[in-house]
Amino acid sequence: MPLGKESPYSLSIQQKINTKSSTEAELVAVNDGMSHITWTRRFLMEQGIAMKDNIVYKDNQSAILLECVDFRKPG
Repeated sequence: MPLGKESPYSLSIQQKINTKSSTEAELVAVNDGMSHITWTRRFLMEQGIAMKDNIVYKDNQSAILLECVDFRKPG
């Protein structure tokens, strides 16, 4: 989550569950991190700091594709 040239929040932790693939591990990591990102964004907004984008960096193309699909849409 960038704020100017600095990142007010970054996360790197060991996962608490075992996963079968790197794609699944990436999905779990993003899911775990989103609550922290959402809280930090809302906190900064309450302080009067406008945020444009939240950027989550990752390198697993399969996980990126899965996260971009809206499973609520039929077909």
